[in-house]
Amino acid sequence: MTEKKTTRVVILGGGFAGIAAARALGQQTKHDPSVEVHLISTENYFVFQPLLPEVVACGLEPSHIINPVRMLCPHVHIHCATVLGIDLNNQTVSLEGQDARRLFSLPYDQLMVGLGLTMDLSRMPGMSEHSLPIKTLGDAFHLRNHVLSKLEEADLEDDEQARRSSLTFVAVGGGFSGVETIAEINDMIKSVLKYYPRARACGARVVLVHSRDRILNELGDKLARFAERKMRGRGVEIILNARVKEATPAGVVLSNGDMIQAGTVICSIGNAPHPLIAQSPLPQERGRILVDEYLRVKDHANVWALGDNALVPDVSSGGYCAPTAQYAMRQGKVCASNMLATIRNQPLKQFSFGGLGQLAVVGHRCGVAHVFGINLSGILAWFLWRSVYLMKLPGLRCKIRVGIDWALDLFFPRDIAMIKVDRTKQLQRAHFREGETIIRQGEIGDKFYIIESGRVEVLRDEPAGTLHLLATLGAGDSFGEIALLKETPRTATVRCLEPVDVVIFSRKDFQQLAGSYSAFRDRVMVDLDDRELIPLDNSSTKGAI
Repeated sequence: MTEKKTTRVVILGGGFAGIAAARALGQQTKHDPSVEVHLISTENYFVFQPLLPEVVACGLEPSHIINPVRMLCPHVHIHCATVLGIDLNNQTVSLEGQDARRLFSLPYDQLMVGLGLTMDLSRMPGMSEHSLPIKTLGDAFHLRNHVLSKLEEADLEDDEQARRSSLTFVAVGGGFSGVETIAEINDMIKSVLKYYPRARACGARVVLVHSRDRILNELGDKLARFAERKMRGRGVEIILNARVKEATPAGVVLSNGDMIQAGTVICSIGNAPHPLIAQSPLPQERGRILVDEYLRVKDHANVWALGDNALVPDVSSGGYCAPTAQYAMRQGKVCASNMLATIRNQPLKQFSFGGLGQLAVVGHRCGVAHVFGINLSGILAWFLWRSVYLMKLPGLRCKIRVGIDWALDLFFPRDIAMIKVDRTKQLQRAHFREGETIIRQGEIGDKFYIIESGRVEVLRDEPAGTLHLLATLGAGDSFGEIALLKETPRTATVRCLEPVDVVIFSRKDFQQLAGSYSAFRDRVMVDLDDRELIPLDNSSTKGAI
C-alpha cells in the first residue's frame, strides 16, 4: 500500500494575518496527518497591537496583551526564528534561530507570506536616532519608561528651560497610532503630575504634528474634526499641514522652520516594505506582493500572501484592501481555506470583505467611530472601542486580565513605577577552560573577542581532515572580526591552550563601532595585515577568523 505524501505548509510571520491563518489551518488539519503546518515567528508570543498605547500610558500591564504563540496554535509546529531568505526554485526558506551562529533550512510545499511591514525612519535626518517608534511591545515598554523618566528628570531639574524641554512630548503622525498614543500620554501626564510638584508647577506640553489638513484621515471629516476639537480641548497642541524636517537631541525642526524643543519625540510613521520581500523576485508594487482575489501570488501556484505585505484586490468596492487588522484576520482564515482547497483539489473562495468600520480613542472616555455607516462619538464610541477590542483579544486569559485592568482603572490611580529591565551593568566577558573551543570553523559569526589573559590556538580544518595550526594568540590579541566584517562563516577554529578570559562584543555592537569609529576600524585592519595567517586558498589573500 502506497504511503500518502505529507504536504508541508509554511507560514511566514506571527502577526494578525499569520496567526489567524495558523489557527485556522491547525484546527482544520489536527486530525489530518497528510498536512503539516509550520509557523515562523520572530517572537514566541503574539501582541495585540491596538492596545499598545494603553501600555505606554500605564493603563495596561504589558504581559496582559500578549499570548504565547504555542498556546494560541496548539496544532501547529512553531519556530521562533528570523526568516533570512526564500528560495522559490528549491522551495525552501532559510532561518536564523535564537542562536545566531546557526542557520536552518525549512522546505515547503505551500508557502504563505505574512511578514507585514517594517519601519524605516532614515528618510528624515535624525529621526531614527532621536525618536521613539511605537510598533512592538518592546517599543511600548521603552516609551512608557522614557515618559516616566522625563517626569522624574523634570522634577529634579533646577533650570526652567531644561525642565520645560523635558516636559514637552511630540508625536509625529496623525493616524490612528499617533493620535491614540499621544492622547493616552496626555491623559496619563495630567493624572500623575500631582505626584511631581516641581513638574506640575511648570506644566507639560503635548504636541501632535501631522502633514495633512486633518488628523485621522481614514475617518470622515465630521468625526476627524470632532476628534481634533476634543484633543485640543484636553490640552493637546495639534500642528497641521507641517512635516518634521529633522530631529535632534533637542527636539524637532518643522518644514516651516519652527523648532520644538522636546525631551520626547514619538514617531508613528515611516512604514516601509519588508526587506526580504523587496529583494525577492515575487511580483510586487511599492514593496507589497501582488495577489489575486484568492490571495494567491500571481504566477506562483503554491505561494500565497496576505496582511500588510500584500496588495489584496477589494472585490467589493474596487482598489485594494486596507492594511488593517480586521482585514488581515479575515484574510488569514480565507487563505487557510484556499490553501487546503488547493491541496485537496477543491474550489477556491474569493476574499470579499467591505470592512466593519473604524474606531479610535482620543482621550479619557472619549472616542470616535464609524461603524456600519453610522458615526458615533464621545463616551458611546469609547465604550464600543473597548467592547470590540475586548472581544477581538485572542485567548480567555488575556480578556480577563485586560478586563480587570480596565475595571481597576475606574477606582485606582495609574501604576507609574518605572520598571527597568537592564541587567547589572558590566562589560560582557567570558572564561574558558583549557582545551575548550571558543568558536568553530563554519559557524555563523556573531561575536568579536579580545583576549584579556591566556593563550589560544587558531586551527584550520583541511580537506584531508587534519587540523593545521595557523597562529597562537595571547593577551591583547583579538579574533572573530572577519566573519563580522565580511558576513561570512568562520574560517577557522579557536581553541584554548590554557585558561582564557576574553572581552566580547556582539555582532551589532562590533559593526556599529567599526562603521562609525574609523580609528577602531583601521586598527582592526592593521591587525589583520600584521597577523601572519596561512591563505585560505592559493591566492595571496590572508585569512582570519
